[in-house]
Amino acid sequence: MIARAEDAEKRNRQLHVDLTTAQARATALESREVIVVEALKQAKDEHVQKLMEAYLAMDKKEHHESSQDSPPELFEPLTMKKIPAPSREIKEEAASTPPAPPPSEELQEPVQLKEEFNPFLPSQSPPEEVINISSLLTHPGDVSD
Repeated sequence: MIARAEDAEKRNRQLHVDLTTAQARATALESREVIVVEALKQAKDEHVQKLMEAYLAMDKKEHHESSQDSPPELFEPLTMKKIPAPSREIKEEAASTPPAPPPSEELQEPVQLKEEFNPFLPSQSPPEEVINISSLLTHPGDVSD
């Protein structure tokens, strides 16, 4: 019976050693996992940074090239962008409206103006002296006659 108890005690110690070893391995694996996750985050951040730099460099290069080259209209087909198409009602109205008569080279009757154009109001008279406009623009304030 003593031999049996000693065997059980030995088995118990062995199981305890196996348990401690397994716990140590699990802790080491968790530590490695944390390290790998951090390394992946850092690699992702570096990758995003490199992509951003490449995008900015290409955008700057394209902008620089397009500003030095001839206008983009020569390379891009002409397209109507963001212009709404006319509605059916507008199309029908345009189709039913007769075209305007062609303009004649000479007017048949001279058009009489009701009044001659006068750039001054009736209460004003044309200025007698030349006013320096730049002084009015740079020094705003009261202007005395």
